[in-house]
Amino acid sequence: MTDDSLGWVVLGAGGHARSVVDVLERAGHTVVAVSGAETGGDPWHVDVLADDREAFELVAARSLRAVVAIGAGHARSTLVRELLDRGLAAPPVVASTATVSPRSVLGPGTVVLEHAHVGPASRVGEAVIVNTAAVVEHDCRVGAGTHVAPGAVLLGGASVGGGVLVGSGARVLPRVTVGAGATIGAGAVVTAHVADGQTVIGVPAVTRGVGRASRTGGTS
Repeated sequence: MTDDSLGWVVLGAGGHARSVVDVLERAGHTVVAVSGAETGGDPWHVDVLADDREAFELVAARSLRAVVAIGAGHARSTLVRELLDRGLAAPPVVASTATVSPRSVLGPGTVVLEHAHVGPASRVGEAVIVNTAAVVEHDCRVGAGTHVAPGAVLLGGASVGGGVLVGSGARVLPRVTVGAGATIGAGAVVTAHVADGQTVIGVPAVTRGVGRASRTGGTS
């Protein structure tokens, strides 16, 4: 990213927001304010707005850019969509240490954090988090509002629906499909398709409480 004199407003004031602010500032951007309830820790060094409504007003009044930095996928997607519907700028944010292929596509409001990688011919939807050291390999599809947690890997051709949590250190093997709203447990290795809304854990990943991973979640 290049220097940006317009500045940014970060919607969120918790731990994820701290990571996003750090990414923006170390890339030479100015963060004007964050919004929402603080979750403890060191005091913020930028203005803290009372709520997201105030953030929307500030972004519109000063033609700033906005990024939604909250962990809850549905809420994050809703706020990004509202920004876009209002005609406000919510471009993707990419850390200076991350690598994103110019032949991939990042949706609005998506954040790619430190040392993460998005490979060629991958399409990442809006309001996605590709967290620290996560990998989205070539030819992957990632739906809106999904969180690829720190150290998680989507291998080539994997497809993940919207609103999915891919837990820290998890692996989704090549051409495997994970349905919308699913949860992949931390450290799991997903070798078979996962249906919408399912939770899978373990190595190889199995459906929690059932004993085997579903193979009805779609095709690659």
